Amino acid sequence: MDNIQLIYIILIVSVTFILYVGIKNIFNRKPDLYKKRQSYVDRHEQYMKVLDYYMEKAFDIIYKDRILVYSISGTKPDDEDIKKNSIDFAKLTLKLLGNTLTEEYVYLYGDEETFMFIIIEYFNTKAEHDEIKQASINQIMEGSENETIWTFFWWSKKTYYIYHW
Repeated sequence: MDNIQLIYIILIVSVTFILYVGIKNIFNRKPDLYKKRQSYVDRHEQYMKVLDYYMEKAFDIIYKDRILVYSISGTKPDDEDIKKNSIDFAKLTLKLLGNTLTEEYVYLYGDEETFMFIIIEYFNTKAEHDEIKQASINQIMEGSENETIWTFFWWSKKTYYIYHW
């Protein structure tokens, strides 16, 4: 009788362990990666709006602090300044996004290197198409004293006011 009881105890412990592992796997199942990636694709436009908002804020900060001086004078900053500004822009963008959003964007783009490339490319493209710099260059090239470099637009109650000086 001792052998039969020992066999029953081993059988009960084995079945209990198998049930425990099975139930644990069912309730602790990781989300399906396909569904997770599909949800990122479905909400891609919203992710891009958020990213664009924070990159625009970061660009405004970097532009006012470091690039505006070059734009007004119509000159191009040297390569070291461009590289430093683009890296600082990327760091500021990541800081504005926060850890959680940064992790989601890294997952969305596959790795951190690709995400950083997209941020830096945004900065470089935006800095190349600087309207103030282009107006300054046109002013210098035309050499006309009658035209103004600065034009500011002011909007009030659906009326646009243009100031030149």
